Amino acid sequence: MAEDSSTDPRTELTPIKPKVLRWSMRTSTRLKVFAVWIFFAVLHLISRSETTRHLFEFFSAGSLALLLSRFVLGPYRLYTKGSQPLRSNYRIFTGTIPDLPKYRVEDLAGLGFQPAGQLVKDGAKNVSARVAVFVHPSNQDSAQLALVVSGLRTTSMLIFKSRFDDGFAFETSDSNTAPIFAPDPKFPVFRFPPLRSTRDLYRIHRKLKEQFVVNHRPILADSEGELSEFMSREEIARQRYLNGGSFKLAPNGDRFIYTWRGAIRNSYLTSWPVKQLRELGLGRKAMKMADELGLPIHPKLGCLMESLRQGHSTREQ
Repeated sequence: MAEDSSTDPRTELTPIKPKVLRWSMRTSTRLKVFAVWIFFAVLHLISRSETTRHLFEFFSAGSLALLLSRFVLGPYRLYTKGSQPLRSNYRIFTGTIPDLPKYRVEDLAGLGFQPAGQLVKDGAKNVSARVAVFVHPSNQDSAQLALVVSGLRTTSMLIFKSRFDDGFAFETSDSNTAPIFAPDPKFPVFRFPPLRSTRDLYRIHRKLKEQFVVNHRPILADSEGELSEFMSREEIARQRYLNGGSFKLAPNGDRFIYTWRGAIRNSYLTSWPVKQLRELGLGRKAMKMADELGLPIHPKLGCLMESLRQGHSTREQ
């Protein structure tokens, strides 16, 4: 039977199948286990009997095993099953990307950004990255409204980017994901997860840009050029971390697979509670940097104190 050629990769998205998180990976499971451990700990402190001591020891061992299982099984699964394709494989997309935050698109238009195009990358293991790119010709900045879609959840990110004629570039985003790989000195990324206001995140970006324009001259291509620049920069960053010691070329040469070092490190940094603690640290670092820039962030409202004084309304996700 002839293959159906009606699917156009420029206008149709690859379906993502829903996935259920394993019970041992759920936060609710960890909280229940912790609650049971606390119960038997208190019970033993009150009764001081042999029975409660044995129960406390049993549940302590079980809780510790559950906590450590991720650190043992995680690296093994990554080493034996984890892989990355040879290239990032972003493609131009002219269809409709669902679930793009409408208020973000409206906010960007209000700030003077114009749509440049859309890009889609179908990754491995039921994950897709979908990016809407915008340009601001007068300010020579670009913006990316990105969605990372998996079978478990959809995560959105807003990223502002400035490029310069000597190849230097930097980004400012609201991502709360702590970096796993070493930063690129020619492409620093500043993360401000406490900020929920589009206008205020761009205000931070412009403030950071003031420090760089002293030694660099900003540039911006047309819409097509910025899309090409995004894909080129993505490939450079990708090859940088793939060749950083965490991956190696598979024996048949068709993909990259994890080294033991990379599997252990990646699993450790993305496991509970390490991941959550790193995210908290990222938020504190963002608050401190905003203070140093003279643009403190309101810790509860997710906007700049400056905006509150000026009476700007803030929209929250």
